[in-house]
Amino acid sequence: MRRAFLIVGFNNWGKTTLVYDLFGKRRFLVGYGYRLQPDVGRCFTVESHSNDDTGEQRYIDLIEKRVRAAPASAQDLISVLCPSREPGNDACRILGSPAFQPFDEIHLLLLRYKWDLHAELRIGDIQAYFSACGNRRLRLHVVDEGVSGSDQERGQRRRTQAHDIIRSVLSE
Repeated sequence: MRRAFLIVGFNNWGKTTLVYDLFGKRRFLVGYGYRLQPDVGRCFTVESHSNDDTGEQRYIDLIEKRVRAAPASAQDLISVLCPSREPGNDACRILGSPAFQPFDEIHLLLLRYKWDLHAELRIGDIQAYFSACGNRRLRLHVVDEGVSGSDQERGQRRRTQAHDIIRSVLSE
């Protein structure tokens, strides 16, 4: 079973930083697999750019390129996604695109809070939006429970929660 795990939040929400933290690195080459730190027994294809960085079509192109070049040992994907509803950058349309067709399940890890706690994702609205997409492969998970502490403590807790969700899904 192939799975895509997408870290979901708006612009400057900490999505890419979380990917860097999960893998302990900041650069991901096309055609290579990468292991989470700590390892969960799988390699992943990684795209650290989001549709809020690139726009809808460029993001789809980047994902397609990574998926086509994925080594046999890294068939699952970890990437980032902005839940944009803009006419030219629609997250539902992105998830329904051919780029995501190879995946049996698409797990959306919703970042409840912006990294600095200055904004909170309206989880109910996001769940309703993705539910209306009609994509039965979507599974939603909330990250950022227990937000007290320093920036470093919250970042560590966010990384641990995301890692635990991914590990749990892979063990099913």
